[in-house]
Amino acid sequence: MDASHFPQRWERGRDQSRPWMFLVSSPSRVGDLSQRLGMADYSYGFVVKSLAPVLERLGHWRQVIAPESCLVHAAAQAIEAGYRPVHLAVAPVHAAYLTPAVPTILFPFWEFPRIPDRDFGWETRQNWARVGRRASLIVTACEMTAKSFRQAGVGCPVEVVPVPVADRAFRVPPWSPDFTWRMTCRHVSWGGPPIDPGEAPALDPFPPPGKPHVWRAGVKDQYKRYIRPWLSPQAQHWVSQSKRATLQALRRGRPSLVEIPPRLRPTRLELSGLVYTSVFNFGDLRKNPHDLLTAFLLAFRDRPDVTLVLKLVTRPEWEHDRVESLRNLYLGYGIEHHCRVVVITDYLSDDELLDLFRATTFYVNTSRAEGACLPLQQALACGRPAIAPAHTAMADYIDDRVGFVVASQPEPTHWPHDPQRRIETSWQRLDWSNLRDQYLRSAELASSSRVGYEAMAASAQRRMKSYASIDMVTKAFQRAVDQVRDAPIGALGWEEDRAA
Repeated sequence: MDASHFPQRWERGRDQSRPWMFLVSSPSRVGDLSQRLGMADYSYGFVVKSLAPVLERLGHWRQVIAPESCLVHAAAQAIEAGYRPVHLAVAPVHAAYLTPAVPTILFPFWEFPRIPDRDFGWETRQNWARVGRRASLIVTACEMTAKSFRQAGVGCPVEVVPVPVADRAFRVPPWSPDFTWRMTCRHVSWGGPPIDPGEAPALDPFPPPGKPHVWRAGVKDQYKRYIRPWLSPQAQHWVSQSKRATLQALRRGRPSLVEIPPRLRPTRLELSGLVYTSVFNFGDLRKNPHDLLTAFLLAFRDRPDVTLVLKLVTRPEWEHDRVESLRNLYLGYGIEHHCRVVVITDYLSDDELLDLFRATTFYVNTSRAEGACLPLQQALACGRPAIAPAHTAMADYIDDRVGFVVASQPEPTHWPHDPQRRIETSWQRLDWSNLRDQYLRSAELASSSRVGYEAMAASAQRRMKSYASIDMVTKAFQRAVDQVRDAPIGALGWEEDRAA
């Protein structure tokens, strides 16, 4: 179906009196979030889920699966139903599908001061500057990302719209040192006060060494990121055929090296006292668990009343690998301590995550770069101050009124999905000593100045309400999408690209 075959229909689709129909595409669907945790671009599904109330206030929306084959038809259906369609691609730029038939709003997340402006091997779409010129509008979650697109000369409007935080986050009760959170979940615990053996999580649930494993999901992700871009179409086809033949052989009963690793046994977890929480994907190099762990352990090594909760974003089949890697990192430090480290691998529902934040005293972020950091925003909305650097996306909402700011400075690095790993951009290196000091200062505030802590907590909540509440984000998104109203169906930049 081509727009030029139906001129009257597509002309009706330009009618500004019609309500919007947002046709949303994303690499991760709202319905399969728990199955994609930790995979490449998994967080885009959470963004779509968070944006849903905003889109419903501005019009209607539906998720479009396989937009390359369904988008134009979905737009035609929207026009016949009385709507004005617009494609909202909540995805990395190289993964977004664009067509001249429907104006496209790109909503990518990016945490570096420069966007890719060259091809990656055979993947010409990795040139974000070129692809971005075809959009009608680019929306980003923070000022730094917007600046990086503007500096690349994409040509279309670029606007900032934060990821909204659900209203119920603002209704979480204030932190109390007397509150205890209890839950049965998959987790491991290191250090801290003695635990009832009947309730203790397994510390070594792994099989004996020597058994071969193939971590298919992890290998697949690494292949897509670092190998496939450098293969010709013929080589990619050969790899695909070889994989298919191997899987068929396994199904016929031949000996297999593929082994499903064991999962942790759900056990009872209790959290109380001074609790620091961080939610992150351990497989993401930006997250910097080394500084997070070592600064905590050395700051509170003599404090059995202090707990660090690491909520890992991971799939069940990766749980073994992630926990074992994190445990090896932890054991390699050789730090004796009385403080407690809890690693939660279970999927937590929205309500369970808010319950965890209710038990949390401070949220901790030690990332080298962030495109938004929704868990940090949620924690602030719950009235939980932060220990975090004020760089990349966090620079828009982190300062010393809402938490303890960790000093950082630029450090040269490569784009994470660049197969050649050229040093073409930068992220932030944290000041470790300052991080440890901020841990100590935060504990002193919570322990000795309840009034001071409550004032910081209230400030954190006000900041998020004015920055990322559904009301504020709806206004920001409305201002942004208004710029699409006069854009022709056909998007911007196609003719220029065709001429080039």
